[in-house]
Amino acid sequence: MSGDQGEHRELRELLGLHALGLTPPADTARVQAHLDGCADCRAELAELAPLRADLRLVDPDRLPGEAAPPRELGDRVLAAVRQESVLRDRRERRASRTRRLRAALVPVAAAVVAAGVATGVTWQVATRDPAPAVAVEELPLTVVASGLRADAPAVVVPHTWGVEVTFEASGFAAGRTYRAVVRTADGATRPAGEFLGVGAGELTCDMQAAVLRDDATGFEVLDDAGATVLTLPLPRA
Repeated sequence: MSGDQGEHRELRELLGLHALGLTPPADTARVQAHLDGCADCRAELAELAPLRADLRLVDPDRLPGEAAPPRELGDRVLAAVRQESVLRDRRERRASRTRRLRAALVPVAAAVVAAGVATGVTWQVATRDPAPAVAVEELPLTVVASGLRADAPAVVVPHTWGVEVTFEASGFAAGRTYRAVVRTADGATRPAGEFLGVGAGELTCDMQAAVLRDDATGFEVLDDAGATVLTLPLPRA
């Protein structure tokens, strides 16, 4: 190795410090003089200049190599600095993507929350809506057979499938079968169910027939001989 080559390598290894402005005072003039005559070192210094900020962040303990600077230290420092710069760029891009994603998700999340709130309000409103009113009627029963008693009016409930009649009465002969029917405008009858009498005890009977309320004109309870014991006119609207 010639003396010029040895000096070139020695001064080249100082380029990192020179780029940071940390060249030892004793070497500053030598480095500058060498740069004036060495195009390669000027080019290398020019490459280090943009990485000056990264050079200040380099942790010497993480740099490869021994405590005594090898001849290739400059190349290795430069490679490490470049690698650190690439990693920093990646971190910054990742952070930028995260910020953009957060910025995009916040309004979406707000919209979802708003939709949830709106849904909840709608649900609350829906659940608080009263059920459609049913034109329940309370109509007086007419007792035909002796021994029977019906003090309360019957309750008539119209359904989409037919009509329901609920009544309370007492005096039905124990053990006898009674059947209920609903009469229609054409005089026909439709079965509305059967029950057993319990004597003097009061019965609550819930009878149902597949006749629409608008078509029903009357409700009757017949004993097992076919005689009417209770009647309930169902006036048509």
